[in-house]
Amino acid sequence: MSAPTVDAIIVNYNTRDRTLEAIDSLVDLDLDWLGIVLIDNGSTDGSLEAIRAAHPAVTLIDAGENLGFARAVNRGVEASTADYVMLFNPDASAFPGSLEALVSFAEAHPEHGIYGGRTVDETGALDPSSCWGAPSLWSLLCYATGASAVAKKSALFDPESLGRWKRDTVREVPIVTGCLLMTRRDVWHRIGGMDERFFLYGEDAEFSTRAWRRGFRPIIVPEAVIRHDVGGSSSSSGRRLAMVLAGKVTYFTTVWSAPVALLAVLLLQAGVALRAVLEAVRRSSRDAYRQAWAHRRSWRRGFPAAERTLFGREPSTTARHPLVVQAEPAFRTEKANPYTADLARALQRRGAVVRDLHYGRLLLERTDVIHLHWPDLSFLSGPRLYRHVCRLALFYGSLALSRRRGTVLVWTVHNVAAHEERSTARLRALSDRLLLKNVDGIISLTAQGVVSARTAYPELAAVPAEVIPHGHYRDSYDFGVGRAEARERLGLDPRRPVIVSVGQIRRYKNVPHLIRVFRESDVDATLLIAGKISPPELEAEIREAARGDERIVIDARFLPDHDIATALAAADLVVLPYSRIQNSGSAILAVSADRPVLVPQLGAMQELQQQLGDDWVRLFDGDLTSAALSGALEWSTTSGRPERADLRALDWDVIAAQTMNAYRNILGRARV
Repeated sequence: MSAPTVDAIIVNYNTRDRTLEAIDSLVDLDLDWLGIVLIDNGSTDGSLEAIRAAHPAVTLIDAGENLGFARAVNRGVEASTADYVMLFNPDASAFPGSLEALVSFAEAHPEHGIYGGRTVDETGALDPSSCWGAPSLWSLLCYATGASAVAKKSALFDPESLGRWKRDTVREVPIVTGCLLMTRRDVWHRIGGMDERFFLYGEDAEFSTRAWRRGFRPIIVPEAVIRHDVGGSSSSSGRRLAMVLAGKVTYFTTVWSAPVALLAVLLLQAGVALRAVLEAVRRSSRDAYRQAWAHRRSWRRGFPAAERTLFGREPSTTARHPLVVQAEPAFRTEKANPYTADLARALQRRGAVVRDLHYGRLLLERTDVIHLHWPDLSFLSGPRLYRHVCRLALFYGSLALSRRRGTVLVWTVHNVAAHEERSTARLRALSDRLLLKNVDGIISLTAQGVVSARTAYPELAAVPAEVIPHGHYRDSYDFGVGRAEARERLGLDPRRPVIVSVGQIRRYKNVPHLIRVFRESDVDATLLIAGKISPPELEAEIREAARGDERIVIDARFLPDHDIATALAAADLVVLPYSRIQNSGSAILAVSADRPVLVPQLGAMQELQQQLGDDWVRLFDGDLTSAALSGALEWSTTSGRPERADLRALDWDVIAAQTMNAYRNILGRARV
């Protein structure tokens, strides 16, 4: 197996000579799998010309202006095609063997997601800045009272320093800093890239915090050692401290609720004031804190407001007033279906603030858009009817109060009718009435979906509608395993073609009928049914339908992401014989794994075929028959389709741009 490829992402701003040293140190490692992507933030010191002359193999991106660190890094990652991306400071130098150790550890332990190393200064002494503890109200209280300065490196009173740990053992850490931070490119996109509200400092802390919330566990690999000239890429005066403080404030306001963030900023200011007084009393020649306190208005609101005073540039309108979205759901259901989380991360990359719906934030903070996806799942799930009533009352009551600040309700109509009848008929009717009375705009995944929604609900005729497709899943799963290896893992006969039906299995997916048709067709193939089956009666029916046929394999459990990817990798054909359907994320998942799919000609499946092409989507009319199944299996194993499906139409960044436009259109046309 060939070594994974890595692109070092370097952001340069008027540090020509030191940046050349950093590039030299990487090139001297002589690693054929290591590339370099450099983003120049409008340098005026001849950096571009010097780097282009000395290292023509480096991929150079001329930003033409000072984008800041987060925006520049995102541009660099967009230009990368490597398996891994590695943030590398222009004031750093790599030592032989370090990157090999970092990549080797990441390959052996993919669950951590983010990997950092050990940094040393020019003398070889430990520089602890490769990682930090996460800020907390306790750590800020210690800072405000001076306890963290009196008891430096105390695990109790200086927790952000991580105590006296010398970064010489493998250890999971809250924050890996951007001087050396490596992750797989697909993991980078799953986390959502750097938050572009940050200009300089703090963005790596927020990125690591977001990674923890996504289920990753950032870690330090001590064998990966680099030299780091701390502050070598920025000024080292009170102005630099002000930049750091602005980054901290931005972290507080991004990660925490408004009341907690306000308290955090007050504690931060108290700590700066205390240190400024001590500098004055001691008549210290160092006056960084006195300068920072004197110019506190430049940093205490954080970025992007701080850009104006610290960098002499006007932040963009989007940065000054980001669109605030509360989605139901955004990230909380990611393990079951990454669709809404992928959309939320793509919106974040375009500058929006996206969070899961939280009634406290809805009542206390500005919210532009509430984005609702599956109302029946949000409000009518579970057996207790009083909870359904309370959820409906709480949601629509909070929405009524939030509307006074301009909040709009957007509904993505995934299905015109719910797959399962939840709650009672009376509560379902009440839920529909409340939704149709309050919705300000709808999003449909297809044009046909708009027609179906307005036919089913005539009230939607007066509501603006936007057509935005369902994004792909190519970055949400690791589809790297080959067909032969996948079949070996699953214990399947490698000589037989494999038909797969994968995902959470419900009545409408019509799996018992698929089994009966498969048995009637008498094809020499394996049928794999993989996914949690609900209700138990359906599982019993499926097992009874498959009984006695050794060609049928049933894996009736909740499948983690890697098992879903393995099941799809084993397939020659994915079959989804729905009895009723409007849109199908499972069909898009199959094509994201570059596996052809057979679906009924229902709902928007014909539009899906037009989007993805005849090579990847095949339709059948009416009920699935043995002839249709046999023909589809022959089609899937003999046609000369490309190795990879063209999913550009379903790219998440394109979809995020369309969704942002939809939000703005709906906000502009919101009903009184």
